[in-house]
Amino acid sequence: MINRALILFLAGLVCLANLLSCSNSGNEDEKIVRTVVPVMAVSPRIGKMAEYTELFATSAFLVKAVIKSPVTGYVEKCSFSPGDKALKNQVLFQLRTREAEALQQDKSGSINIGGVVLMKATLDGVVATIDHPQGDYVQEGDVLGTLVVPESLVFLLEVPYGMKKMVSASHDYKLILPDNTEITATVKSVMPSMSAASQTQRVALQPRCFMDIPENLTAKVNIALNRRNNAVILPKSCILNDEIMKNFWIMKLINDSVAVKIPVETGIKTTDSIEVVTPVFGASDRILSGGNYGLGDTVMVRIIKQ
Repeated sequence: MINRALILFLAGLVCLANLLSCSNSGNEDEKIVRTVVPVMAVSPRIGKMAEYTELFATSAFLVKAVIKSPVTGYVEKCSFSPGDKALKNQVLFQLRTREAEALQQDKSGSINIGGVVLMKATLDGVVATIDHPQGDYVQEGDVLGTLVVPESLVFLLEVPYGMKKMVSASHDYKLILPDNTEITATVKSVMPSMSAASQTQRVALQPRCFMDIPENLTAKVNIALNRRNNAVILPKSCILNDEIMKNFWIMKLINDSVAVKIPVETGIKTTDSIEVVTPVFGASDRILSGGNYGLGDTVMVRIIKQ
């Protein structure tokens, strides 16, 4: 009798332990199921989006006049300095031929010797260079100086032939100068020749407003490779991906407390935004933008910021 009572007592203890174990396991499972993740959510926006590539353009004057010496001799007088404005028919240089200079040095008495040649400006402009100052010896055909027309300033953009269609006269382009000044420019003309070495074609971009800019200044130009007028745009933080950057997905709220995983196809990417091509989302949809990393297919969430 004693043994039987002991056996029953021990059996009861085992059953009680099993019941307690099952109860604790159930509580742990219940806690896992009810785990709520704090998240942030945003809604997609619909708008314009473009993907850009960066090219470089160099300033140049399309209208310029090169003043060349018609004789061999000396620069007797130079009336201007670089940066000075000159009007058409103003005398820029006074030359004396080599023969006249020799006769002038060997003359006896007060004989008036000619041989003076006046070089005049052929247009209204600014003196860009003075290649031979007063006293220089020059030969026939030597460049004395250069005049430029400031209003003819353009930026010559080197465009790879494969990107030629992306530069259109219907678009404005932003020129970014080395001091971060931004200038709006339009396409003035496309040069009919190409660089044999780089296989690029020059496009002249003309600033919309006149600015005092020197020649040979390099500016950055952003050229749009792709454009979308009604793109579905999400912050980059909304888009999740695998290790090989091949599969992309988002976590979408189906109500105020549950988010599900939805695969997406992405399009244009910028510094902080990504276009979602498919599926199509609306402005009323809510997509997780924070706390979404590493979440499973379906998860309970709590929105802390929207």
